[in-house]
Amino acid sequence: MTEEDILRLLGLVLLLALSGFFSGSETALLALDRMRVKYLQQKQRPGADRLAELLESPERLLGAILVGNNLVNIAASVVATGLLVRHFGERGELLTVLILTPILLIFSELCPKTYAAQNTEKMSFLVLRPILVILWLFSPVVRIVTLVSGLLTRMIHGKKVETPPLSEDEIKSIIQVGEESGVVTAKQRRMLHSIFDLSETRVRDVMLPRTEVIGISRGADFQEALEIVRSSGHSRFPVYDESMDNIVGIIHSKDVLAFADRSEQFSLLDSCRQPFFIPESKRVGILLQTFRKKREHLAIVVDEYGGVEGIVTLEDVVEEIVGEIHDEYDNEEVDFRRLGSRSFLADGAVSMRTVNRRFQLELPEEQVTTLAGYLLQLMGRIPQEGDSCEATGVVFRVQRMDGRRIEEVVMTFPEQVAD
Repeated sequence: MTEEDILRLLGLVLLLALSGFFSGSETALLALDRMRVKYLQQKQRPGADRLAELLESPERLLGAILVGNNLVNIAASVVATGLLVRHFGERGELLTVLILTPILLIFSELCPKTYAAQNTEKMSFLVLRPILVILWLFSPVVRIVTLVSGLLTRMIHGKKVETPPLSEDEIKSIIQVGEESGVVTAKQRRMLHSIFDLSETRVRDVMLPRTEVIGISRGADFQEALEIVRSSGHSRFPVYDESMDNIVGIIHSKDVLAFADRSEQFSLLDSCRQPFFIPESKRVGILLQTFRKKREHLAIVVDEYGGVEGIVTLEDVVEEIVGEIHDEYDNEEVDFRRLGSRSFLADGAVSMRTVNRRFQLELPEEQVTTLAGYLLQLMGRIPQEGDSCEATGVVFRVQRMDGRRIEEVVMTFPEQVAD
């Protein structure tokens, strides 16, 4: 083998390496997550801004890579053909096809693309500077190629369709992937999903029902109001005239306690604040914004006829995101208590949303709010203790009644339920 053959062989190896460089660059840059690039920009990683700018014009980037890749592949074919024809004559052209094709496929396509797909970020920053140089060198050719390809694309597909923004489901999928990879904890995932659910959750799903609301009659004196404040442990109370359908104000516990040493001057109505009414159909996400804007902490929930359905507090809304918040006045009762591997004792007042979220069920939530309400609808009558019914494989048995009210329910599942 002459010195010229050695130089040609070295040149061929260099061209094959360049072909692999272009193939790997294409895979890495086009597969790189744009959200990841934005994150790296925020972290001020060197080169992240230039990389983001480069990815803003994928047609130009792809044009430069393809021009460069085709040029080196053609050059490699010419060099290989010349080398083999010199040694094997006319058979050299056939040998070029038989030998060069698998080499290109394996060492210049498959291997670099596989590595780039597995190391997109590392590879992207590695090839960034060389690609910018190539873009500058091939700028006139790239412009022509990009222009022609753009015209052909518009002729075939029409006007360019903008990439739609990330949907809610896509963001939830990203969060799910984050949990599976260990970046996001299960608790964080539930909180993030709950934030999205605020836009779909109605106020009636999170409110305290009217039957459980503790109010103060407008005719109450200081001692009566003080006793209610002390016994309940709540901070805000609706003040009603004759019935809870006629709420005339909201009083804060501190406004009552302020008259502890001058009770004779206490006037319930004078200490009240204006009540804030909202419809039961209002979405919780909008309510949270309203609470923040109006600096309110409690709202009176009314139905379509103006009747009071219950109350909802800022704490109720926050609990939809972070879970139950217990203070020193809250009872330590929980919504569910495990009885066995397949059974739970549930509070009849627990919301259907909570039941579905806890056990990954899809029981109806539109017509009823609580588990007790769902069982009344399912049975079609007022049940007695021991009565049971079944839905989606789950057996519900009424454990305890308080008059006509379902207090506790035993839920039995067909399979073991995880904690």
